Amino acid sequence: MELLKRYTTTILILLIILATVSFRIFAYGDLRLSVGYADTPSYIESAAEPLFSWKLFAGKRLFTTNLIYKLANDPVQCPLLVMSNPALGIEVDRIIQPCFENIALLQNILAIFAWSLLAWTISRQLKSPIIKIIGAALLLTFAFTPQIAEWDYILSPESLTFSLYLITFSLVVEIGFRAIQKPDPFSSNDLRFLITASMIVFTFWVFVRDVNLYTIIVTIGLLALLKMFRTVRQTKMLIILIGILVGIFVLGNKSASDSLRATHYPLEHSFDTYIFPYQQRVDYMKNYGMPERDSDEFESWFDSQATKTFGLFLITHPGFVVTTMWDNTFYFESDFEQPYYRTNEIHRRDFSYRIGQFLHPETPAIYLIDLLILVAFVVKAIRFRQPQMFVWTWLAAWLFFCSFVTLFLTFWGDTVGTRRHIFPSVEMFRLYLWIFVLPHLDTSILTSSANSQDAHSVT
Repeated sequence: MELLKRYTTTILILLIILATVSFRIFAYGDLRLSVGYADTPSYIESAAEPLFSWKLFAGKRLFTTNLIYKLANDPVQCPLLVMSNPALGIEVDRIIQPCFENIALLQNILAIFAWSLLAWTISRQLKSPIIKIIGAALLLTFAFTPQIAEWDYILSPESLTFSLYLITFSLVVEIGFRAIQKPDPFSSNDLRFLITASMIVFTFWVFVRDVNLYTIIVTIGLLALLKMFRTVRQTKMLIILIGILVGIFVLGNKSASDSLRATHYPLEHSFDTYIFPYQQRVDYMKNYGMPERDSDEFESWFDSQATKTFGLFLITHPGFVVTTMWDNTFYFESDFEQPYYRTNEIHRRDFSYRIGQFLHPETPAIYLIDLLILVAFVVKAIRFRQPQMFVWTWLAAWLFFCSFVTLFLTFWGDTVGTRRHIFPSVEMFRLYLWIFVLPHLDTSILTSSANSQDAHSVT
C-alpha cells in the first residue's frame, strides 16, 4: 500500500498516456491509411537516387524524406492511388495504399511515440503532483486533437517535422536535468548515450526541411552560452557538439546549393510576389548584380546569388518586413485544419476539434504571451540562480528561437503553400505556451506551499 501511494502520480500519468494513446489509435482510423498531395510525387522521384550517392542529399527533396520514401519507390508495386488537390477543390478519402501504408504507419507511430515521450519527460521534471498530471493531460490532448493528429496521415513532411523535433527536444530535456545533478555530468555513460541519440535524431530532423538547417545557428549560440558554467567549461563535450553542428550545417548548406531546391523554385515565387512588380526593389537587386530577367545570365545569377541578395534586402528593409507580416497575420492565426481528405469516419471528430480549439489558440497574441513567458524565465534565472531554472530558461529560449527562425524563413522563402509551410512553426508557438506555463505554475505552487508551512510553524 505504501508503494502504491508513493507511485500514485506516476501511475496516473501512465494511465493518462495509455488512455490518450488508445484514443489516438482508434479514433482516427487505421494507422496505415494515407493520402497523397501535389508534392508527393516529387518525394517519390527524389527517393529514387542510389542509397549511398550524393544525390540522396542534394536531390530535389532532402535526405530524411528520401530515405523514408524509398519504402514506396517501385512505380509498379507502389502506385500512388489517391491524391488530393485542395486548390482545385479535390478532397478525397484516405485508403490503404501499397507501400505507402508503411510510410503512413511510420509517421503515425513516430508521432504517438514523440508526443508521449514529450508528455512523460516534461511531467517528470515538475515537482507538484497536480501540475504533473495536468501537464501530461494537456500536452497529449493538444497532440491528439484533429489540429495535429490528422496531418499524420498525409504523405508530406509536416508529421515528421513535429515528431523528430519533439523527440530531440525531449532528449535534451532529459540531458539538461540529469546534467545538473552530477558534478561531472559528461563523464557518465547515460548522458553520453542521450547526447548521441539527440544529435542523431536532430540531424534527421534538419534534413526534413531546408529551413530546419538554420536552427543550427540558434543551437550553437545557445550552447556557447553554457560556457558560463564551470562544469561545462571543464569538458570538451561542448566543443565537440559545436563542431558536429558546424559540420551538419556545412553539409546541409552544400546539399541545398547543389540541388537548388531551396532557391530555384520556392524563391522564384517570392521574387514574383515581392520584387518584380516593384521597380524600386528591382533596382535594388540590380545594384547587387541581378541581370535583366529575360537575359541568359539571369538563371545563373538567381541560382547562386538570389538567396543572399534577398536576405540582405529583408535585413535592410525592416519596415517592409514588419508591415508585410502584419498584413498577413491571418496566416499566423490560422486554424490549420487539414484540407486534404474527408473526415466523416473519424470518431467524435467535431467534439475533438472543439476541444482542440481551446488548446490551439487562433490569435496572434500567442506570440506575445510566449515572449513574456521567455522573459519571465530569464528574469527568474538571473534573480534566483537555481540550476533547474537555468535549464528551463535554456529550453524555452531554444524552442522559441527555433520556432521563430523556421516561421520567418518559411514565410519569406515561398509564397505558394504558405499556410501549410508555416503550420509546424505556428503550432510550435502554440505548444510552447502549454509546455512552459507548467514550470511557472509548478514553482508558484511550491512557493505558496512553503510559505504556508512557514506561516503555520510561526503561529
